[in-house]
Amino acid sequence: MKLFEHQGKALLKQAGIRVPPGIVTDNKSYINLSHHKERYKDFFFENKEVVIKAQVIGGKRKKKGLIVECNDYGESLKLIDKLYNEQWNGGLITTLLIEKQLEIAQEYYLSILWDTRSRGPMILLGKGGIDVEEGEKPCELHVSILDGLHDYQARALAKDAGFKGRAMSGMAGFIKKAYECFLQYDCRILEINPVIKTPEGLLYAGDAKITIDDSGVTRQEAFKDVTEIEDTSVLTERALEARKIDYHDHRGVAGKTFVEFDGDIAVLASGGGGSLTVMDAILEAGGKPANYVEYSGDPPKEKVRKLTTITLGKPGLKGCLVVGGRANFTDIFETLSGVAEGIEALPEMPKYPIVVRRAGPRDKEGFEMLKKFAAKHKLDMTLFGEEVSMSEAAKLMVEKAYGVKA
Repeated sequence: MKLFEHQGKALLKQAGIRVPPGIVTDNKSYINLSHHKERYKDFFFENKEVVIKAQVIGGKRKKKGLIVECNDYGESLKLIDKLYNEQWNGGLITTLLIEKQLEIAQEYYLSILWDTRSRGPMILLGKGGIDVEEGEKPCELHVSILDGLHDYQARALAKDAGFKGRAMSGMAGFIKKAYECFLQYDCRILEINPVIKTPEGLLYAGDAKITIDDSGVTRQEAFKDVTEIEDTSVLTERALEARKIDYHDHRGVAGKTFVEFDGDIAVLASGGGGSLTVMDAILEAGGKPANYVEYSGDPPKEKVRKLTTITLGKPGLKGCLVVGGRANFTDIFETLSGVAEGIEALPEMPKYPIVVRRAGPRDKEGFEMLKKFAAKHKLDMTLFGEEVSMSEAAKLMVEKAYGVKA
């Protein structure tokens, strides 16, 4: 889960890292409520120079005109209105972070991420700025997850990056706090670029790009309202709704991985490897998948029901493929019951064909239930067990959806 800059900075601030004074506004509150305008007016005249930042997930915001600076109140209002009319990933920008513009003596880059080779955290420190990737290679430090980050290691990293004396101690303390934040909030990556050093020698987080491990979201009190902080500019409405299914519910997986495409064959697949095979088979047969999604780990029927309703809620579908290999632990009757209930929750019964290929515990009971369900609602539903391969089922789905031999 990727956080907006202002959300990442809130975590850094709790960890003891300085962030510039700022306020967050959204287009509804700012435009419509005079209280918010007065709050911004007070903030501006208290700080006199501000940086206005569109809250979107993505890099190079300043180069794209999504971060602007201003020292005139009237002009800043025009810039705010202009940003609210800018589009990002097909939608209007809805949230801004407005901060005091700091005087910058130097900019640095700090990143903490999981290194797959050492299987532990890696810290990168170097010169920062907009084109940091084109500059000098940052200094790096691999940290033992068992031993943790020691003070002498943080000082050594700061020294390697060119810090001396009190500046070295200050940056070492900054690194330690960032590392503690990284661990505390189950971060996959924590990047601060720039780390701003003021003429007085104070260090601030000038930006924050933080990604939280999806499995850690439900453990964190800070994200108990997580459905309100997911970035809708990255995810479609259906993808966002699908991801919400797994929030705060550890019983299997349903919707955590949901990618929407322009196609017209809905796919409800079980198992990562099998689901990828099925996608290839659909494409090879000339079909166009409407989505990529997988559910696994024996999810309860209510989670599968929600996923089914979301997946089949896309307009213009020509078919639905419910597919998976032989399950060892997943209750097939339970999950197929979720599929049936999800179909029943749609505004109207599907007119397009549905192909089901499943096998595993209680599959016979599941198929009997679906036969009765299809007869009751007059659905065009074809059921297969493991006697038919997943690729064959995908090919048949394409033939039935488009009315031609694949």
